[in-house]
Amino acid sequence: MNRRQNFRNIPLFTALLLTIAVLCGCHHPYDRYPAEHPEPWTPSDVEMMLGGEDPMESFNRSMFSCTDFLMCYAADPLSRVYTTIFPRPFITHFNNVCVNLEYPGRAVSSLLQAQWQAAGTETVRFLANSTLGIAGIFDVAQAWWHIPPAEADFGQAFATWGIGPGHTLILPLVPSLNGRDLIGLLFDTAFDLKTYIPYAGYVTFLNRTAIAQNGYAMVVDNAVDPYRNYRQLMLIRRELQLRMWFYKEAYRRIEEWQEMEKAKAEGTFEAPAAYIPPERPADLPQGNYCKLHHYYSQGSETDTLRTILFNIQKSRDWWYMPLSLFNSDFLNAGYCREVELIPDRPGLRYCFWKSPEVPEDAPAQPEKLVIMLSGIGGVYTNSTMVALAEQFNNAGFMVLTLDSTFNWRFIMADGECRLPGYLPDDAMRVRNAVLAVLADLKKREWINTPEIFFCGYSMGGIQTLKLAELEENDPQIGVTGFIAVNPPVSLGSAMKKIDALVAGSAGWSKSEMRERLLAVAGNLMLKLMPHYLHVDENTTLDDYRKYMLPVDPESAGVVAGLFLKMSLSEMLFAAHREHALQGFPEYQWGSRRELYQALDKVTFADYAHRILPPAYPGKTTAELLADSSLYAIEKTLRNSQKIRVFHNIDDFLLSPEERVWLDEVLKERLTWFSNGGHLGNLYYKTVLQQIVSAAAVER
Repeated sequence: MNRRQNFRNIPLFTALLLTIAVLCGCHHPYDRYPAEHPEPWTPSDVEMMLGGEDPMESFNRSMFSCTDFLMCYAADPLSRVYTTIFPRPFITHFNNVCVNLEYPGRAVSSLLQAQWQAAGTETVRFLANSTLGIAGIFDVAQAWWHIPPAEADFGQAFATWGIGPGHTLILPLVPSLNGRDLIGLLFDTAFDLKTYIPYAGYVTFLNRTAIAQNGYAMVVDNAVDPYRNYRQLMLIRRELQLRMWFYKEAYRRIEEWQEMEKAKAEGTFEAPAAYIPPERPADLPQGNYCKLHHYYSQGSETDTLRTILFNIQKSRDWWYMPLSLFNSDFLNAGYCREVELIPDRPGLRYCFWKSPEVPEDAPAQPEKLVIMLSGIGGVYTNSTMVALAEQFNNAGFMVLTLDSTFNWRFIMADGECRLPGYLPDDAMRVRNAVLAVLADLKKREWINTPEIFFCGYSMGGIQTLKLAELEENDPQIGVTGFIAVNPPVSLGSAMKKIDALVAGSAGWSKSEMRERLLAVAGNLMLKLMPHYLHVDENTTLDDYRKYMLPVDPESAGVVAGLFLKMSLSEMLFAAHREHALQGFPEYQWGSRRELYQALDKVTFADYAHRILPPAYPGKTTAELLADSSLYAIEKTLRNSQKIRVFHNIDDFLLSPEERVWLDEVLKERLTWFSNGGHLGNLYYKTVLQQIVSAAAVER
């Protein structure tokens, strides 16, 4: 196609823009809903707020299924070959060139939005990277002068003109979610210099698919409804893009840093006072107490979100991409398999890591295996669980990870599809699953007769302690030790506290909820990267700023609660799809909105008092809740020397009375950390060292 033919298409683009303006209207589809929201927000409410209804759901699901098929069976193998041939530096620098050639579209879009600074920024970046960066191969504007990209597009410009997005519209392999952004994508393509370079678009698509495929798989692979997961996350990300949130936040932080440097030069900078951890509370005299110097707590709820900072270490072979056959980071080093628990049912998934290689002249060591149990909704490749597994593996242990009993895949593999939440039954199912996996590992000669340790966190922690009682009364696995990290004392009281977090959103208006959600989501997305574990007692506040989240505790608590409610909703959806739950709309493949709205309204209290009891007809609700607490296994907790527990004093899932009870029952086998909320200090060196060393203690 020559240049004259390209210009002939401009009237067509204009006509399409006018058409989409008519179809979408001048308002967002949620504008007709009341701004007030007196009830606590649910995941469905948030989705409706960001994207409106989905009247073309059946069509969109069909188109997404095409995308998912192509991503799994075409893009994935192609990306693996591509990233194996070309290492990370080549792929990164080629993407830099592609971004540089897209400058005209970003600059014009910024001008159309009256974002003059962004237009200037893009121009400076283009000139610097095209010259000093050698045709954009190197992003010198970012590396040398900290000039961030604006990430502007025509869909954003149309939004500033008052053109609404319309309803969700998904087409295969097209990243836009609505008609407005789809037309914007056409304009982006017209203003992209690569459009006029033969075959450049195809090569760019291949390169970017290789970059995006791993992230896409993380979003959809473990979801009971990949379409809903994809739509929710893309809606949030798009809302952030419409506001140029990442661009503006980058400049805000640069300005903050410049002001601090200026104050230092002028001698007016006041260094922050040294952080002094709180002293041991007087009512917790018996457990070990560990001060986390320079943890710089931001409140229990916000600290909890800092769990996202805990991730596996950077790939040992930084040269390669995640999908490369040469990549040897910790997750890729594991053996991920399935074992059949019930004939003709999906297999139970697990991942196993062998012991690290030791020098031939090193003395022989007994085999030690750590079995990891995660919190509500956790999957066997959950980032927190895998990161903790890596720490044990680095210390010489074999490690095994499993799906949580509160995860929909475990329910499907278990055969009976019985609802989880009754602790004695959950622990028994975990033990049966572990026995099946151990048999599979021995069959493959990956293990012999190792010393076995259980390590569970959150809900996995309380299950670990219940397993200690089961093994004490009827040993079948032969466990050497049980390590519980931040276990709730009672599932019933923990559920009430989660409900209370979500209830904090009651009365938030539509605009307030949107602002709070985007602030939390944006800051969390900025933290989605591996961090080396160098936070310890010698870390200063200046060094530590990158580990802090500028999020208020109230917003953090609501988002954390909504995330846990989504895990509950996913589990109920899977169970309802297999065996219809009473009182909920019928499952329909192409129309699930009504069902999700009903499921998302289920609180944890509803689940415990209304939905769970029918699964256990011989038990009253009070008996179910009483049996699902640590109070029911007090004797084992007092007497077993195999148990080690680690907890944070400010964990919001513990009441003051529960803290005192734990301290009195476990005594020296319990370690209190001064800060961290719920699991929010796992990236802190001292915390990790103590957890891992608990498996090395002679018993």
